[in-house]
Amino acid sequence: MINCEKRKVAHGMTTLNVKPNETFALSEDERLAFRDNGYLGPFTLCSPEEMAEIRVELDRILGEGAKVISEQSPAHNRHLDCRLVHDLASHPAIVQRMASIVGPDLFLWRTHFWVKEPGGAEIPWHQDYNYWPLEPAVILSAWIAIDEARLDNSAVQIIPGSHRTILPHVPSPQGMAFGEMADPSRVDTSKAVDMVLKPGEFFLFNERTLHHSFKNTSTDRRLGLASRVIPGIVNVLRYDGDRHRLVKISGEDRLGFNQLCDPPSA
Repeated sequence: MINCEKRKVAHGMTTLNVKPNETFALSEDERLAFRDNGYLGPFTLCSPEEMAEIRVELDRILGEGAKVISEQSPAHNRHLDCRLVHDLASHPAIVQRMASIVGPDLFLWRTHFWVKEPGGAEIPWHQDYNYWPLEPAVILSAWIAIDEARLDNSAVQIIPGSHRTILPHVPSPQGMAFGEMADPSRVDTSKAVDMVLKPGEFFLFNERTLHHSFKNTSTDRRLGLASRVIPGIVNVLRYDGDRHRLVKISGEDRLGFNQLCDPPSA
């Protein structure tokens, strides 16, 4: 995990700036807003200029293929073999805010690059809990904008308060990016919020918050990085592969439910 010290973390030709002694704990009003709405943000992890430098290295990482293959994709779980991905996913701006919501014992379970090229398919409305082998299914996600996320290039949409009801999921129609989606008859999109983000911004949401993204109708790629973090009370029932482990990013492993590993070397 990146410490809040005055230093630059080097990753090849890329540096990740960290400000000295900056804290990111949520206020009481922010904690209540997350409780009521199921999401919070956007927040700033780094400036668009810093993300432009980082993006060059991330494009190289995505293009080289995975060294630790926990799912057969270079977009999955690259925090296990690339320190830059680990440090983005466990940045204090993310971890300290998550700790304000679910406590200090936090473990990085998965990361996923959401690469949506021009013409990329719609992701249907869904609640993440439906897909995940966790007991209990409690997880916080941070969605980090690597590219700018606009309405025309498929910014994520969120429905505030939708986390209060668990919805049945049904087969998706042909052409959707996911095979299952929340039952459309149970989804009220009238209060949907567009998560338009500058590069380097992110938002937080939980495992039951309804979200989706439309087809990318622009000529620009939309790249985001999702950081999936679980508290210490959660047991991972099925790992993505034999070499997949969790990385402790805050607090202690008090219960010993899961298999852990060290972060990749810098």
